Amino acid sequence: MNMRRVVIAAAAALGLAATAPAQAQSKAGPVEIQFWMGLTGLGGELLQKYGEDFNKTQSEYRVVVSFKGQYPEQRAAAIAAYRAGNPPHVMQMFDAGSGDMMSARGAIVPVSEVFKRAGLQFNPADFIAPARGYYGLPNGDLLSMPFNVSTTVLFYNRDAFKRAGLDPDKPPRTWPDLIKAAQQIRKTNAAPCGFTTTWLAWSMLEQFSSRHNLPIGTQGNGRAGLNAELNFNTPLHQRMVQTLVDMQKDKSFDYGGRSNDAAAKFISGECAMLTQSSGGLGAIARDAKFAFGTAQLPYWPEVKGAPFATTIGGASLWVFNAPNRSPAEFRGVAQFLNYLRSTPVMTDWAKQTGFLPATTAAFKAMQDEGFFAKNPGRDVPILSLTNMPTGEHTNGYRFGRWTEIRDVYHEEVEKALQGKQTAAEALHNAQRRGNALLRAFERSAS
Repeated sequence: MNMRRVVIAAAAALGLAATAPAQAQSKAGPVEIQFWMGLTGLGGELLQKYGEDFNKTQSEYRVVVSFKGQYPEQRAAAIAAYRAGNPPHVMQMFDAGSGDMMSARGAIVPVSEVFKRAGLQFNPADFIAPARGYYGLPNGDLLSMPFNVSTTVLFYNRDAFKRAGLDPDKPPRTWPDLIKAAQQIRKTNAAPCGFTTTWLAWSMLEQFSSRHNLPIGTQGNGRAGLNAELNFNTPLHQRMVQTLVDMQKDKSFDYGGRSNDAAAKFISGECAMLTQSSGGLGAIARDAKFAFGTAQLPYWPEVKGAPFATTIGGASLWVFNAPNRSPAEFRGVAQFLNYLRSTPVMTDWAKQTGFLPATTAAFKAMQDEGFFAKNPGRDVPILSLTNMPTGEHTNGYRFGRWTEIRDVYHEEVEKALQGKQTAAEALHNAQRRGNALLRAFERSAS
């Protein structure tokens, strides 16, 4: 579906005329809605486009889409703007920042409430269950609107698999399988590196824990209260870190950095396998010069019940409160969010980026048109979230200052990768320092 058709279809879904203004423009001009995004590349380009397209459907509101840095930098900028009394109307915030946002009840307006004020129909049940569970309240309302929904998947270079004598139709399902495949790739020199990963803490701690139904912390992974204690220093977590340390010796594994930088190692063909957000598919499809496949996150087969469902990732859209913010501004926010959640936009977003369709209607629309049948592997992430066994610890987490805790985890695991401490020492130190940050968050939130 081209972008012109997306605009027309989404406008029709909203009851707007794409060729005529929805309401008369005020003498002062359209009400401006500031939308801060945390994505670059294809995702950022599309969000800019959706803002422009929404503006073409009506004349009462004007959405301004801005990039204020990666998610952590954007979060800091938004906090400063809120304290100054002028935060953005809507901010896209990644999963790691959700605990902080959920605790800032005075700063944000639950998205269910925003739609209610605007008189627009909004049913949280329209969103896929993992997203509702992650961003929802006990009464069923949503605090934020799921948008770029993702989970961790394994991308692999089919051409490199063939060069190594591996079956490209049988990607690794378990960690032992992946280790053997990476070693074979190196032995045959099918690629300079066997495996790498983006977002180390997200993939190898958070998603890894969900995949094995292991807690990250007490109090239901922080969902039941502020006084949680981190408890991820387990034998299985230590084994995973030690596995990466050992695989470095022959470049079966090559560390690519804390965030998304390792994706370049896969796209260039340097590394034959990559664990990354499913939302990275768009860039891989656009830039990689080889055939690739998609598989679910590996697991250790000796863990009882594994593999379990992975957990939600990506980001959601949060609405800020502010002094003197008018009802018209909140109506504009609701109208724009309503546009973004329309089936034409949701399906276009999912098709182009690799993020999941956040609504069941969009997923069904893609199924009905045969998108997944025509594009093998594109349903892997949603099946990983919704078609695998769930457990007590597969519904995500809500810890304050988790962005900083991630950095602590990275620092300590990097020391293990550098041979400066053992895997057990790395996780012990990360857990100790992380708990200190949780206690500091408790004091600031009380």
